[in-house]
Amino acid sequence: MQQPIPLEKGDYKLFDALQEIKESGIPFAFSTTRLHNVSITVGRKETVKSFLDRLKKEKVIRYDITNSQILITRYVSSKFTLNGLIKDAETGEHLIGASIQIDESDVGAVSNGYGYYSLTLEEGDYDIMVSHIGYKTVKTDIELSKNTFLSISAKPRIFQLEEVEVSSISGDINISSTIPSISRLSIGDESGQIPYFLGEVDVIQNALLQPGIKTVGEDASGIHIRGGGADQNLILLDEATIYNPNHFYGLISVFNPEAINDVRILRGFIPPSYGGRASSVIEVRQKEGNTNRLSYSGGIGVLSARGLIEGPIKKGTSSFLASARQSLLNLSIDDFASTSVRRNRIRFQDINLKINSRPNERNTYYLSGYFGNDRNTAGFNSIRNWGNRMVNFRWNHIFAPKLFSNFSAFVSEYIYRIESSDEEFAFVSKSRIVDYSVKADLSYVFNPNNELNFGFSSIFHRLKPGDREPIDIDAANKTNTIRLDPEHGLESAFYISQQTKAGPVSFNYGLRYSAFHNFGPEDVRIYAPDGPISDSTVIDTLFFGKNELIKLHQNLEPRIAVNWQLNSSTSIKAAYSKTAQYLHLISNTLAPAPTDIWKLSDTYIPPSVTHQYTLGFYKNFREDKWETNFEVYYKDNLKDFAYRNGADLIFNENIETELLIGRGRSYGLELYISKKYGKFTGWLSYTLSRSETRLEEDNQSAYVLNNFDKTHDLSTTVVTKISDRLSISGNFLFATGIPLTLPSDKYVFENNLVPHFADRNASRLPNYHRLDLSLKWEGRRLKKDGSERKNRDFWIFTIYNAYARQNVNSYFFRQSETNPGLGEVVQYSIFGTIIPALTYNFKF
Repeated sequence: MQQPIPLEKGDYKLFDALQEIKESGIPFAFSTTRLHNVSITVGRKETVKSFLDRLKKEKVIRYDITNSQILITRYVSSKFTLNGLIKDAETGEHLIGASIQIDESDVGAVSNGYGYYSLTLEEGDYDIMVSHIGYKTVKTDIELSKNTFLSISAKPRIFQLEEVEVSSISGDINISSTIPSISRLSIGDESGQIPYFLGEVDVIQNALLQPGIKTVGEDASGIHIRGGGADQNLILLDEATIYNPNHFYGLISVFNPEAINDVRILRGFIPPSYGGRASSVIEVRQKEGNTNRLSYSGGIGVLSARGLIEGPIKKGTSSFLASARQSLLNLSIDDFASTSVRRNRIRFQDINLKINSRPNERNTYYLSGYFGNDRNTAGFNSIRNWGNRMVNFRWNHIFAPKLFSNFSAFVSEYIYRIESSDEEFAFVSKSRIVDYSVKADLSYVFNPNNELNFGFSSIFHRLKPGDREPIDIDAANKTNTIRLDPEHGLESAFYISQQTKAGPVSFNYGLRYSAFHNFGPEDVRIYAPDGPISDSTVIDTLFFGKNELIKLHQNLEPRIAVNWQLNSSTSIKAAYSKTAQYLHLISNTLAPAPTDIWKLSDTYIPPSVTHQYTLGFYKNFREDKWETNFEVYYKDNLKDFAYRNGADLIFNENIETELLIGRGRSYGLELYISKKYGKFTGWLSYTLSRSETRLEEDNQSAYVLNNFDKTHDLSTTVVTKISDRLSISGNFLFATGIPLTLPSDKYVFENNLVPHFADRNASRLPNYHRLDLSLKWEGRRLKKDGSERKNRDFWIFTIYNAYARQNVNSYFFRQSETNPGLGEVVQYSIFGTIIPALTYNFKF
């Protein structure tokens, strides 16, 4: 087999070449009736083996060696499946969104949210290339002659600590992926540390630098995506629902960066596997734990201290992770405010736990948990506690090389409690939401260009909207106890979707069927059909017993996304989503507060049904070094909620009497430009948008701007690598001031000056702008002998609000202390000064 082939370099017919080789004494056996006499090429100085191997790879022939004879047969195409997991070589962590490419072809796949991939290929030899941002490219070859499970490990490009970058997963994923408007916040940024408030690395702070994602102010706890309300974001931690993702007045999130592996925000298209919210999906995944060795990481700064320990339970197959974060110094917004207000102190804690086990190639088990708590002290006599808890069990099972599944079951809870003795009648108020959920997601990969996804989910919601009780017996004689009726609902869904590609056009389309059952026990008022919903029009009350169906809501939710890839660096994408939301946040404050009430859809509060349309143009330049996206969108919310003038929402047993149900719309354009490699990196995002709701009140109908509307929203981030150890960065933000309602007149009542408010949100706060700066200094990476240190650390110095801008957060009105007949407007700014901070981070 290793002897030189007895043919000169050149072109031959297959039969002629084989016959000449056979006549030279090499024991060939073949039949001309079972082969195709195609044209072939003979190379210079080829051996018999290299010649046959090349023809086999070119799918011209197959050969076998039997009893020292070489039997040549016709190549018969057989297809086999290559599947497996993509992992971090150092930690064993599954890599989400890694690109698996067959070298010198356009055939490839992307690992899913669990690191799994599947490729169906014809039998043959293949060179495989695996790439992921922040990791060295892995190249390997495989002879595919049967279904093969292949796990591939990639080494980090450099050592990375808990920082947040925004980037595509691989160089051209923004061009080739079908779904538009995805922001991926990856843990690790080799270019440097972007500035954060008090040096606290945070994914939500980073998300606010992306197009279409905004908040109403510096101490606002909710985020608004493409004109949607703060309750319209489905926030998932390891697939379990998180209701309040904020600590410290919304300035940082509940997601401890030490424990987070991947964050994905879907704002332009929601795949059929997700539902229950109208605007977006924020998907956060925790790390799985180091399966190779024990490791520690953490940091300490002005605001908090955090730490993580992870390691193998059984090396290579199971691991654990435990992390904790604790606030320090009992800080308050008032410590930085430009206007003196009542002292308000807050503490918070996070605990993340996770274990996983992979006993064999087909099965992986996960058990994860989260516990978070905030404690706010207002003055000396009011204490507020709130927090999220969740426990989630997941099972990944590979039924067959082409069929992957994920089953999960979780319990998620959100609670708050207020204890106040700062009034004549002291009280305790508390509320609670508990979700019990099961979910199944399955994927069948026909081939690299055709994947079917299907599954179901079911969530049982149990809400206790609020109880108010006296603290002691004496108070009980003076204060009425209020207990709002608990609410119960079952939200279920089935979905099916397909991802397929035909030439340069790829599709992701599907259908979701959702149903919501509102159950008793509950008293339901009946209102006069020809009158408004108010206390004065009640004509009857119906009682529904335990588990008795009160109301059924159903919706079919079609979704489709299309990508027309013009070339390797240019594509056009379009998407349409219909979503139904059955759970609503009842709040008439400017920004959501921990004490706001969640409400299930019922007889009088319908689900919020939204249609969203997205169209985008995507272009990369200079070998994907520069990435640009331009998108336009329109959202039509068929049922949008607002509140009557003077609405009373506190412990209101009949909240429907205070609601206005209108039709909302939001539309805009988004621009995103990113430079991903080089000495200077960073991005610019700009959003031009409008968000409004048409309300009918006092026999008038008009569109009213929503509280979170911002016409212009611009942010830019630049990171400069000064040396291997030193980098500097900066953020600049500019936004139109949010709408507000100013008084149009005033009157005196009982010697008090009372402002009169007319048109809703007809005015705006002044424009907002701010500059933040950061410097990162890394410890030495090499020992004196030139070897690499295992222990790493770095310092981060940040300056928040570098030119001490006093951005107006709100106005409040009062009677002049010097002239009681006059009113005055007082401006309130959250941050009126420069805020420096120093943070130390380590890993070993």
